[in-house]
Amino acid sequence: KNTAVQADEPSDPYLIGFYDRRSLELSHQSAEPVTFTIEVEPIGHGPWMEYQQVTVPPGEAYTHPFPADFQARWIRFRADQNTKATAWLLYK
Repeated sequence: KNTAVQADEPSDPYLIGFYDRRSLELSHQSAEPVTFTIEVEPIGHGPWMEYQQVTVPPGEAYTHPFPADFQARWIRFRADQNTKATAWLLYK
């Protein structure tokens, strides 16, 4: 939450597997739009894969409910510029 991030540096990985309902909210504190790359690792020990790229305007948040058939064990995030950002994951 409100963490300083460096351009193109991956975040720590977060466990996302084994939950029924998952959602994500991305936001930042930059004055310009920030493009986030959402990466997933589906099997627990394999390569990271790009799931989606999203551009978040300043002062707004991107919300994404993951579909029921979404399959991944781990998730992480990259920003295209230095910023303070929040990746809020909600699991139920």
